[in-house]
Amino acid sequence: MNELMSSHADRVRGSASMLDFLSLLLSLVFLRETVPAGWREVEGAAKKGTGLEHMAGLLACIGCVADKELRRYGVPPGMQESLMRLEPRSYRDLVGVVRIAAKLPRGAFRLILDQYEDHAGLRSEEFFTPRGVVQLATELVLGTGQEVASIYDPYMRGGEMLVAAAMRHGSDGLGTTLHGESPRRDTLRFAGMNIALHGSPAVLRSTRAMPWTSDGARSGFADVVLTNPPFNMSDTAGAGRRDGTWEFGAPPQGNDNLAWVQHVMNALKPAGRAIMVMPVKAGNSVNTAEREIRRNLIERGAIECVVALPPRLFSTTPVPVSLWCLRRIETPRPEVLLVDARHLGTGRGRRNVVGNDGLGAVLEVVRPWLLGAAPGSAADGEPGPHTTVVPREAFAESGYSLSPMDHVPGARPDGPPAREELIQTHGVAARLGDLVHSADADVADLAWDRLMGARGVTDPLPPGWTEVRLAELCEIQPGPSYTRLGKGDRSPSGEVPVVFPRQLEEGRILLLEEEKVSREKAQELVNFRLAGGDILCVRTGELRPPVLVGAEQSGWLLSTNLVRLRVRENAGVEPGYLVDHLSLPHSMQWMRDRAEATAAPSLNRDALGHLPVRFPSVTEQREIVRVSTLLRRQAMLHREYADSLVRARAELLRHLMLGSSTG
Repeated sequence: MNELMSSHADRVRGSASMLDFLSLLLSLVFLRETVPAGWREVEGAAKKGTGLEHMAGLLACIGCVADKELRRYGVPPGMQESLMRLEPRSYRDLVGVVRIAAKLPRGAFRLILDQYEDHAGLRSEEFFTPRGVVQLATELVLGTGQEVASIYDPYMRGGEMLVAAAMRHGSDGLGTTLHGESPRRDTLRFAGMNIALHGSPAVLRSTRAMPWTSDGARSGFADVVLTNPPFNMSDTAGAGRRDGTWEFGAPPQGNDNLAWVQHVMNALKPAGRAIMVMPVKAGNSVNTAEREIRRNLIERGAIECVVALPPRLFSTTPVPVSLWCLRRIETPRPEVLLVDARHLGTGRGRRNVVGNDGLGAVLEVVRPWLLGAAPGSAADGEPGPHTTVVPREAFAESGYSLSPMDHVPGARPDGPPAREELIQTHGVAARLGDLVHSADADVADLAWDRLMGARGVTDPLPPGWTEVRLAELCEIQPGPSYTRLGKGDRSPSGEVPVVFPRQLEEGRILLLEEEKVSREKAQELVNFRLAGGDILCVRTGELRPPVLVGAEQSGWLLSTNLVRLRVRENAGVEPGYLVDHLSLPHSMQWMRDRAEATAAPSLNRDALGHLPVRFPSVTEQREIVRVSTLLRRQAMLHREYADSLVRARAELLRHLMLGSSTG
């Protein structure tokens, strides 16, 4: 999938946008899974063509068939127009994408959206809602047992909320209609295809105006609203709030967060419920108009519960978010449930996800509350969210903040440290200081004058040195294709770890628990296993310095976007020397210059094999590696020592300024 969204994308889209290439992929998946006759027509057109003169015809065929099907679902067409902007390098490249689409697993539609989000620098109004957030919102609002005839999302994105609602309702959802709106026609088409894949009846609209204006507003028609509106944005900077039904107060001109909340409340039937993804800022801003709106929402019973979610859920924005549970009801409960679930995320690379454990823990606590009972509790021995029940009149003390962190006991991250914690932090810093002194002494013992005098780039090579191409020294093995090692093959329950580019960090290979495959799958991919002394290089995406595989990683697998270098016997070069040579700025720049694409670099086996490597005798190589290792250890310890001093300083200041707990 990564290759499809990087190297294949660049070969097929030309000067067109990634959205146009995304339209091609999603159209192919959509037709293959929902329109067998249309898919056969596409495959037939692909087989008939042979060269450049047939590319436009194949693209027109795919777009025409997709648009025809979209019209049946009431979605404005436009796929053909989008596809005709593509500029494939060759007919073979275009047909290759069709063939790959034919082999993608079921459920590939959402995988493609995920990959697009990772590759494109999307803005708030463009990114898609993470799976765990969608699942949690859906389970909360549809798990209360109320009858549901209409489900509404006023800002559909890729249709993920409505799709999850349709899947959650299942056979019990007969007679339920999905309503969706989007100001963007491209993502409206994506959402239409996504919903059509699940066979659910839907009424979809393209709305140029904001939905709370006189042209877009609809009142009291939805039993359930599920939505993730744009964060911290405004449709009309500086314009007055003349349009809109502001039941709880006119929002400020510069931010639409609480305009979306009021639009959702206006759309609900009596007793209807809504779950909204909201930025934390919406719950605790000091803006006078927003504080007044929150006061009215709280006092009139519109807010049932707020759940603070883990940070870094979105790949494209660091904005922390919460789920707001809303209800239109005449006799609301006198309290609001506030939940701090920020610690229940699971790290995946640079992102967090709401996994099954976190999802279950939040549901155990919140669902009873939405059903009219006291909050539940997590299962024995399982970590649960922190909660508190706040009387509606008590919110005045916090400026009507709906941020759980301002109310939940234990949620403040800056409480006083225990004495034991302070002593332990200082002890770690002291031990690291001893190691730093030892490393400094080792480096100081190096014969710097001799080393500097014996080295230096010269041309021709110094006596006893050799220069050859990388392919003469190593076996170069790219990782398996995505079809052989896809996302569905990996899970935390697997037994054999898989290494991805993001795990190559500062000369080490990090372990990601969720990226493992079964032993049976690993046996199928035996040619892609790692051994101690192998070198891993990034071949697709952002190039990172190579890493030497240690004995503890022996038997692991390399992923699609990596390439394995295995030094040949009697090659005359040490793996440790070679990995340092490949990490030189000169070598890294050489690889970047020869990557196939600029936006998403892709380095093939042949190009990498031509990289020139110069090396001395094995004895001199080992001396160079020894010096390199000492300096790397010194740098690493200095960084860790500096970090420990920063932590110790922070703990000491907390102790001096807040006082210590006795533990």
